[in-house]
Amino acid sequence: MATQRRAVLASLLASGASAWVPPVRSATAPLRVGVVGAGIVGASIARHLARAGAQVWVFEKLAPAQGATQNSFAWLNAFVDDAHYRALRLESLKAYHELDRPLALNIVWGGYLNWASNAAEAEVVRANAQQLAGTAHPTRRISAREFMALDPAIISGPITEAIYSPLDGHLDPVQVTRRFLDDAVKAGAKLLYPCELSALELNGNRLQGVATTQGRFGLDRLVVAAGVDTPRILAMARCSLSLKHAPGILAHSAPLAVATQRVHDAPGTVEFKQMADGSIVGTDAPSPPETPAHQEIRAHAISFPSDELRAYHGKRILGRIARFLPAAAGAKLERLTLGFRPMPTDGFPVVGALPTIPDIHVAVTHSGVTLAPILGRLMTEEVLRGSRATWLQPYRPERFSPRAAA
Repeated sequence: MATQRRAVLASLLASGASAWVPPVRSATAPLRVGVVGAGIVGASIARHLARAGAQVWVFEKLAPAQGATQNSFAWLNAFVDDAHYRALRLESLKAYHELDRPLALNIVWGGYLNWASNAAEAEVVRANAQQLAGTAHPTRRISAREFMALDPAIISGPITEAIYSPLDGHLDPVQVTRRFLDDAVKAGAKLLYPCELSALELNGNRLQGVATTQGRFGLDRLVVAAGVDTPRILAMARCSLSLKHAPGILAHSAPLAVATQRVHDAPGTVEFKQMADGSIVGTDAPSPPETPAHQEIRAHAISFPSDELRAYHGKRILGRIARFLPAAAGAKLERLTLGFRPMPTDGFPVVGALPTIPDIHVAVTHSGVTLAPILGRLMTEEVLRGSRATWLQPYRPERFSPRAAA
């Protein structure tokens, strides 16, 4: 995938398909910037923009952190094959360390344990370790005895392969989003919800403003960080962007006494963590199984058909987690979330100014929780300065243009 992406980038540069006209800038008044979406990415961008002196409005269709953000497992990590994307994620983890204490984000820097119980799973664990090999933060292969010493609360079962990454952390995505938004408002941003963007006001390829369910707003720039709603908004700017349909569920328990701080990637695709407040969050499948009963959810964004089915799946997941974390046995299910992840078709973020309307920027990615701080910083530079951050060059929206595909 990385080789194919680099080939597309080279083609873009050679053909001139990425030709880009800087937006018009005001030398006197602060730029008026709208941010669509009050999830964790939009909140971080709004915070950085407001603190940099922009006049910011955040337009949120529902309420802050009510989309993909609240349904995120919120594991902070750099596990990817692509070297550039991995480096970007590492930069964002650095940014989180810088923000953690000043903003009281309450991040749990407990590391990550990944282990296998058979030969096939062991191959996956070794492949995961390879993703950080050669970096400044390699994983460490551990024995069963070392595993027990690292996390005595866990009953691992048979171990055929295990790794530990001390780099990783996890957080409460709703709380962190609110912290970002609070800081944005403190710096002068206006947070509006429920406030749905209904139309763009354009003069040729320049933005004049937007129409929303709370009225019209004159704007110089617009940042679309609306998760799975991003394609709808970009279509108003005559820009086509497709996202994969990527549903996922998470069980959330009521708070318990804290037994572990690590993120766990256990045999049988069971993933779980214990939040700072003691609640257990986890899943036992990255996506719905390919069965007739799950055919509709695999094709469309739908809700659970009943509260009974929601409770069944939540209790089932917590039961599987309790096999590894006995402290979770009998934990009360607080809720089961069904989320739809904003997943670009090639798996990489889509970030930057639209090539045809440079006053409009986009920021959509599956790894929004991990990338939020660095995207806030880099997008602010681009929006306010009309620049092109080198870090974001591989992730421009123009890579999906017909000329790029050719």
